Amino acid sequence: MEFAGMVAIGLLIGLLIGLTGLGSGSLLTPLLILVGGLSPATAVGTSLAFSFTSKFYGSWNFYRRGMVQMDIVRDLSIGGLPGALAGAFLIRYLGLRQPGAMDAVLFRSIGAALIVVSLLMIARLLPLAMRPAAMDRTLPVSENVRRAFIVFAGFGVGASVTVTSIGSGAALIPAMILFYRLDSGTLVGTNVFMGTILAGVAGISHIGLGHVDWRAVAGLLCGSVPALWFATHLHGRIPRQIPEGIIAAALMAMGVHIIFL
Repeated sequence: MEFAGMVAIGLLIGLLIGLTGLGSGSLLTPLLILVGGLSPATAVGTSLAFSFTSKFYGSWNFYRRGMVQMDIVRDLSIGGLPGALAGAFLIRYLGLRQPGAMDAVLFRSIGAALIVVSLLMIARLLPLAMRPAAMDRTLPVSENVRRAFIVFAGFGVGASVTVTSIGSGAALIPAMILFYRLDSGTLVGTNVFMGTILAGVAGISHIGLGHVDWRAVAGLLCGSVPALWFATHLHGRIPRQIPEGIIAAALMAMGVHIIFL
C-alpha cells in the first residue's frame, strides 16, 4: 500500500484509540493484512512497533501521575514476559522449520483472537441488568489464588500479543476487574503500562526476525498523532458505546472472514 494509505489507516486507528483506548492491535493488525496487503507476520510486527511507539508516552504519563498499580504489573510481568518469549520461540520455530505454514498459523490465530476480543467487548457493552454478576464485582478469593490467576493470565496474553499483537487491552482489563477494585483511571493506566511492556518485548522479537515495515510505521504515526489529538476533544460528546460497538462488530466480521472465508 502507498504511504498515503498507511496515513489514512493511522487516522482511523488514532481516532478510535482516542475515543475508546482500543484498536492499536486488535483493529490495526487485520487492517494491515486485509487492506494494507502486508503478510500476517509483517502485520503483527508492524502493529507491535506502532503500538509501543504510540503508547510509550502515555504509559509514562500514567506512571508519573500515580495511576499504575505496580504490584499488578509485577505479577502480570512474571507470566507475561515468559509468555511473550514463548510466542517468539513459536514464530521462530515455524519460520525455520515450516516457513510455508507460519503465515497460515498466524492468519488463523489472528482470526480466532479477533472473535474472542469482539465477544469480550460485546459483554462489556451489555446493559447492567444483562451482565453476569461476576463482571461487576471482584471475586472473593485468597491473595495466592488471585496472584496465580494473574500470572497465568499474563502468560496467555504475552503469548497472544507476540503471535497476533492482540489481547493486551481486551483480555487484561476483564481479568483486573475480576480480581481488583481499581478506579477507572488506574485500571486504564495499569493496562496501558503493561501493554507497552509487552509490545516492547514482543516488538523486539519481531524486529530481530525482520517482521517490521518501518515505512508503514511512519505512515501510521503521521496519521494517528493528529487523530489522537482531535479525538481528545470529542470526549463526552460521543457516547463510548457507539465507537466500541462499531469496533466490536468490525472485529467479529474480520475474524469470521479470516477463519471461514
